[in-house]
Amino acid sequence: MKIFMRFFLVVFGCILLISCNSEDSEKLELGDYVGRLEVENNKYLPFNFSVTNDSTLVVQNSSEIVDFSIVYSKDSIFIKSKVFEGFIKGILIDNKVNGFFTIESLDRSVPFSSYKNNNRFNIDFDENKKLTLNRWKFTFNPNKDNASFSVGIFNSIGENEISATFRTTTGDYGYMHGGYKENKIVLSTFNGSRAYLFEAEMNKDSIEGVMYAGNHSKTIVKGVIDNNFELSNEYSLTSLKGKNQKFDFSFENTLGKLISIDDKFYDGKSMVVQLMGSWCSNCLDESKFYVDYMNKNELKDIEFVALAFEYAKTKDDALNSIQKLKKQLGINYPILLAQYGSSDKSRALEKFPKLNKIISYPTTIFLDKNKDVIKIHTGFNGPATGEKYTEFINEFNSTIKFLQGN
Repeated sequence: MKIFMRFFLVVFGCILLISCNSEDSEKLELGDYVGRLEVENNKYLPFNFSVTNDSTLVVQNSSEIVDFSIVYSKDSIFIKSKVFEGFIKGILIDNKVNGFFTIESLDRSVPFSSYKNNNRFNIDFDENKKLTLNRWKFTFNPNKDNASFSVGIFNSIGENEISATFRTTTGDYGYMHGGYKENKIVLSTFNGSRAYLFEAEMNKDSIEGVMYAGNHSKTIVKGVIDNNFELSNEYSLTSLKGKNQKFDFSFENTLGKLISIDDKFYDGKSMVVQLMGSWCSNCLDESKFYVDYMNKNELKDIEFVALAFEYAKTKDDALNSIQKLKKQLGINYPILLAQYGSSDKSRALEKFPKLNKIISYPTTIFLDKNKDVIKIHTGFNGPATGEKYTEFINEFNSTIKFLQGN
């Protein structure tokens, strides 16, 4: 009996010790932090985040707020996007995290570290009205076959800091945050999918620098003041190959049911068909807009359908990503799985042979009640683009009214 009691006390003591250690394990203190992604040897993409409780942190890029969840497991900390696949896994020691930001489906991993602070770049920025009061024409990959243009938008915010974005024919770079100092411009953004660092030098009326996308891409960028420059009209980039052709689709929903444009449910209804991916930041911005629009407006005889092109390696992973997006945004229209294992646009185009090309996710196709294509919108100008976003909203309103016969 005495041996049994001793054994019981030893086991109970061990359980109690483990329990106490678990409860007392280190957690990130509440407050403001700077996270850093190492995009190149000793070159870092910084971003601001705040820990609000033991299970939540928020990343801030200018006026954009992005929620992440925090999970502690043994000696590891996981910082997980509530929408995207990407996550940070690290070791927490002395209130600092060291680890990696990973997107498994793309086989990408970027070294990550963090420390308690609230100064993104640790620079005392200067004001530069030439930068913020003009429109800038940028060329990405100048003098190369894949050269492309963008509009640089720079807005002054508090403490001489800058909120910026680059608007392209396929979308925008979201809210970038940084500033100007002694002819140098630095900007960064991170939202769990987007991970951009812009470093450039300004010389009179020109800018030359580099755009880093995580640690997998490095693009030369050149810009000049051009207040009259405009990109191609986003309604002119994608079209049907011939006249009197019908757009069609037939894919499974998240429950495995085949949904087709020919279903009786869609008879006599106009449609908004979105080509997108759960991994796509511009698609996320557009989907947020659609959800908000549908919640605020009474839509009669108009149905929304999204067709997802997922890079997740398995069908189950792709469906899980779609479900995650639907739940987080409150999407109540169908998202059909059009492709998984790759988001390649040439493969996507094979599924829509009547389109002349697919150059962007998202691409949105507006159909009238006869399923005739009224217009096709390529890319998305999100909230960071300011006036262009307002212009899109006004155009969208007009299109919906037309489809409703108003």
